Amino acid sequence: MSAKHKPRRILFAIGVSQLVLGTLLGCLYFEHVRGVIPFGSSANIDHLRDYYYVKVREAPYGLLAWRTLDKTLHAIGARRLAFLFMLVFLAWLIALLVGRTKAPRLMAVLVITPLVVGFAAAVFQCYASISNTGPITVNWASTQQTIDGFGAASGGNVPMLTAAQMDFFYTDAGIHLKFIRLDIYPDLADCNANEGSGHCVNVSSGATLAAADLANAQAAVARGALVWASEWSPPGSMKSNRKFLTGGAMENGTGNVNFTALAAIQVSFVNLMTGTYGIPIYAISVQNEPDVSTRYPSCTWTAQQIHDYVPYLSTALASAGYSSTKIMIAEPGTWENIYATTAMNDATVAADIGILAAHDYSGSAAPLSYNNITTQHQWQTKVSDLDPYDASIASGLTYATMIHDWLTIARVNSWQYWLLSGQDEFTDNEGLAGPGGNLAKRAHTFGNFSRFVQPGWIVVGVTNKTRLLVSAYKSPTSGAAIVVVNNGWTARNQVFSVGTTMGASVISWVTSSSSNLATQTPVAVSSGSFTYTIPASSVVTCSASATAP
Repeated sequence: MSAKHKPRRILFAIGVSQLVLGTLLGCLYFEHVRGVIPFGSSANIDHLRDYYYVKVREAPYGLLAWRTLDKTLHAIGARRLAFLFMLVFLAWLIALLVGRTKAPRLMAVLVITPLVVGFAAAVFQCYASISNTGPITVNWASTQQTIDGFGAASGGNVPMLTAAQMDFFYTDAGIHLKFIRLDIYPDLADCNANEGSGHCVNVSSGATLAAADLANAQAAVARGALVWASEWSPPGSMKSNRKFLTGGAMENGTGNVNFTALAAIQVSFVNLMTGTYGIPIYAISVQNEPDVSTRYPSCTWTAQQIHDYVPYLSTALASAGYSSTKIMIAEPGTWENIYATTAMNDATVAADIGILAAHDYSGSAAPLSYNNITTQHQWQTKVSDLDPYDASIASGLTYATMIHDWLTIARVNSWQYWLLSGQDEFTDNEGLAGPGGNLAKRAHTFGNFSRFVQPGWIVVGVTNKTRLLVSAYKSPTSGAAIVVVNNGWTARNQVFSVGTTMGASVISWVTSSSSNLATQTPVAVSSGSFTYTIPASSVVTCSASATAP
């Protein structure tokens, strides 16, 4: 290589390195700036982030690349990356001076680069100043929705869990969920075909369920939980493909005969659970994911079919003496309302509906609007991911952020994960517990909400100009809690203005890379405020000491 070309090549290599570092720095800032730039009273930059990144997350290679980049950025950190950026800039400057080469274009870039670095530094400085502005104030009088509770599913995919596992999921020894979700099988033959012979509750006729689901439901109810259930697929005879085990579309049948028959099946499930096993059914979901036809038991419905079926189920439940069992629609796989709007547009049908539900496998947290809302509550009833098993705090923060957004932006009354445990069947993140029954951090960050925000508690307003995600809740009688999600890499000493609602002191529970709902020393409330240090990459729940669980 000619000596005179070495400086140019060195400069080129350094320039490319700085470009890469600059891109990473931009990604780092964009990914974690959430909540700083408001778009309206309740929206935030997540809407832009989802717009740009949701498609790449849905593509297998794009998803892998995004997660790799995201974890790399978390590992390096903003400050270190900024320093590295500036060191490369200085190395470039030295190389240019030592090389004494005439490089007009490189000189132009060199002139621009300090401006870019300065801009990046200004952004971070601005971001820091915005993030450090004033106390976080809880507005206890600004009441929002009532919480029904949190939950997860057994759903034909979870083995019979141990007493210790159920204590973790359904008592204050762990995360104290309120709901367990079950899978309805139309009959014993269909259950055996999917679960395997001998793995189903033996019935002579009517609906049934997996034996492990029954055992888990009994254990959950013994610990104070409520049970609800979804139909994954009607009998094959009611579907376009005539197969229970795979996809197909729902058929009404002549004179809607299939609606009558399916309502009888779903009522038989309520009767089996209530009459035989003493387990009341809180709600029946007409169909799990009516927008999905796939390789496992599933079935698509139209919005009109859901509208037409609800009165059949309502009449059947009332005739059997189960009018208190709520009817849930429509549970599509994405956060949308299109499968429920036809039913809700009809005031007569809407009156039969108790819960409006959807899943969060796609879409941003946003309120779903319906006509004829009276007493109906809105639930997010299923979410997880298929990435390789991740027990880390990164996964825990991801789902804590989702819970925060769905409670404070979408304003749901209940947020529920997919499976309690994926220990015998899955090597991904479909369960709160993974391979071997090992509890992932997301189970504990879920508990930062579910253990302390109990059914009947009310979401209240929060004035927050920091980058922390903060939500607050109060009991209708006594008790209050604040949940803080810190997605940042540094600890934050934060003042909370809470008035007299939290009493004389607060006690906190921390979930981080090194702690799982770890109890902290109580902190005094003085003149209506208290100060607490929120650890980096953590979820913290602050509860009134006098009423803490």
